[in-house]
Amino acid sequence: MILKVDGLEKSFRGQKVLNDVSFELKEGEIVSIFGKSGAGKSTLLRCINGIENIDRGA
Repeated sequence: MILKVDGLEKSFRGQKVLNDVSFELKEGEIVSIFGKSGAGKSTLLRCINGIENIDRGA
């Protein structure tokens, strides 16, 4: 396993942006993150990279 996200949650000013996000990425897998504007794609990547502090999860 290369990456494991478990129960990730993030809020901004009381507005929950990520709610209980969980997934595993194994070696050799390719993942795509898509969604409409404001869905939390960039926030998810910023949390994974440690740029944003997370509220809960790992």
